[in-house]
Amino acid sequence: MTAKRRPGAPPGLIVGTMNFGGRTPPDEAERIVHRALERGITAFDTANLYGDGASERILGRALRGRRSEAQIATKVGLRRTRGKPEGLGRAQVIRALEESLARLGADHVDVCYLHAPDPGTPVEETLSAIDALIEQGKILGFGVSNHASWQILELIARRDVEGKARPAVSQVLYNALIRQLDLEYAAFARRYSLPTAVYNPLAGGLLSGRHAGPGAAQAGSRFEDNRLYQRRYWSQRMFELAAGYAAVAADEGMSLLELSYAWLAGRDVVDSILIGPARAEHLDAAVDATRRAISPEAARRMDALHRDHLGTDASYAR
Repeated sequence: MTAKRRPGAPPGLIVGTMNFGGRTPPDEAERIVHRALERGITAFDTANLYGDGASERILGRALRGRRSEAQIATKVGLRRTRGKPEGLGRAQVIRALEESLARLGADHVDVCYLHAPDPGTPVEETLSAIDALIEQGKILGFGVSNHASWQILELIARRDVEGKARPAVSQVLYNALIRQLDLEYAAFARRYSLPTAVYNPLAGGLLSGRHAGPGAAQAGSRFEDNRLYQRRYWSQRMFELAAGYAAVAADEGMSLLELSYAWLAGRDVVDSILIGPARAEHLDAAVDATRRAISPEAARRMDALHRDHLGTDASYAR
């Protein structure tokens, strides 16, 4: 999950566990984890925010006896306490990570992500917590999530001056509907050899082909009661763009889901794709789709459709 993709190689795949304990019950979550390991996927992504810690507990139980086969990343900074995000202060980061380890039943994680920028905390304070956790062997490295390129560059510059490890990976929003990474982040990541993992590959499910239009959201979907996803994707223009992609998919002999994953797999900025299956069958479909390729003509048609909808993109950072 922290490696740059080799030219011509498929992207890495990471199992996202945000659904664990919510849309995905514990027994199905265990099936997903074990199926991923069977298919050679060893990277798992969670956060103390997901299910208020339930995701970490379920993932830890699913990996019991198989921890050595897996890489685990968790995130700190956005879990709410007394109505406010915990933030990235030194004490908060250390406490949050130690609580995550307890829920995971692990003595360390491979990556601790800063879940989002915390403008109220000096960067050096946050990094002092990261350094302490690395020295104690509780994390092997750190990553950034939902950070803009200039914020990541600030971290890189500071770490280079101090002679300490840079962020090992950046996790950002990117899919065929929302392409803000292409504007400047992609060139930045290439220039600084920053591994990039992208989330929301199916736009919260809008690119799954299950939703016909911006009427009432399907029961059980992320759009039913998630205001963030509603604001980001649930609009007439997004549905029109998805419908255009569906026509391209049909001409390619693919489903919209397959086209969406295959398109992502062909993007240079993408080193790893975070997939968030609610069922084991979803994982299989995602893995198979990322091994497919779309034609140059299909890519050109998708680019042209997206240009017609410029201005609808949500920001890749927070």
